[in-house]
Amino acid sequence: MKVRHYVETIQESISQLPIDLIEEVIDTLHDARLTGKQVFIMGNGGSASTASHFVCDLAKNTRKEGWPHFKAIGLADNIAIFSAYANDEGYDNVFAQQLASLICTGDIVIGISASGNSPNVLKAMDIAKQHRAKTIGFTGFDGGKLGKMVDLNIHIPNSNYGQVEDIHLMLEHMTVDALKERVRTDAPPQKAAEILHAEPMLAEETISQLFGKPTVVFDERAALKDAKGSLDLLYNISRELAEKLDLHTLLEQILIMTLQNIGAASGSIVVLDSDGKVIEGALAYDGELQTHNAQQMADIIQEGLAGWVIEHRQGALISSTSDDPRWLPRSWEKGRSRSALSVPLLSQNRVVGVLTMVHPETGKFTREDLALLTAIALAVSVSGEEKLIRK
Repeated sequence: MKVRHYVETIQESISQLPIDLIEEVIDTLHDARLTGKQVFIMGNGGSASTASHFVCDLAKNTRKEGWPHFKAIGLADNIAIFSAYANDEGYDNVFAQQLASLICTGDIVIGISASGNSPNVLKAMDIAKQHRAKTIGFTGFDGGKLGKMVDLNIHIPNSNYGQVEDIHLMLEHMTVDALKERVRTDAPPQKAAEILHAEPMLAEETISQLFGKPTVVFDERAALKDAKGSLDLLYNISRELAEKLDLHTLLEQILIMTLQNIGAASGSIVVLDSDGKVIEGALAYDGELQTHNAQQMADIIQEGLAGWVIEHRQGALISSTSDDPRWLPRSWEKGRSRSALSVPLLSQNRVVGVLTMVHPETGKFTREDLALLTAIALAVSVSGEEKLIRK
């Protein structure tokens, strides 16, 4: 009986699903939500319908107060631009040309193709890889070319188009359901990542969002006076990040600009790999860049304030280093007390570094300074993602 055979065959295919890879896709999409990355989804024919369904469920059904929304975009959904590219530049370009004008580094691109050989999906994936996007394939049959070129391939070991498409739709529902469960069980994320996309605000409003309300009276006129300088600093840092500088030179320039604008005398910026090991850094003392070795950089993060910031993934403001256990005193300090600031560099939901500022006197840093340093760290993490993250 054909019905019984259909059910038995699809059950067998479901039993062979790569559960670990599916969970990795779910983790990837959850991270994209937290970091504001775009999610592009595409497919042809029945797979175009699955792609549209995926976009709908991802964008609408995962919403919850306190959580950022998914930025989900269906590349098969705008019939005007789809048909314009098909008519003028060929059907192979209907996804690639849309993607080329929208994609950013670190975005997610999902291609759904039962055969794994749809030329327009493959061409769009080439664009995705050129932009260092995370690529995901939903395939069937032998996986085709798509299965070999994506970072994560969810392959359905089945050569029946209808059954492959059935399971692809089931995978879509399974993924969205898991993402909905995440927001039911996990605590809402901190709002730090939203600062770069928000309307301009006073430094105190920013720091209140991140660390709670202050216990001192805030001088709004002073903050307004400093606002332009802070924006100019962030602009200059973004400009430096856009230049084709090596990572060491880039870190040195950012460190010096930050020291001058924060009013610190000394400081450091350290970049970590995925295992938490130092891969690069810059060190300054009394406003001058210092030569350093790998062990000196490692010492900065292994103990003391920078290590605490990395472990707890949050910034720290220390009015007096001699009174705060998070500060590890050095032998040469001889009982001197200073003030310090330190914030993590966060990218793709992991700590990729730490930025620390030190003043030779106590009580020299304020919550507004911490807000500015946090904004600098966010600008460095987001704008400099390609240079900071080493695979």
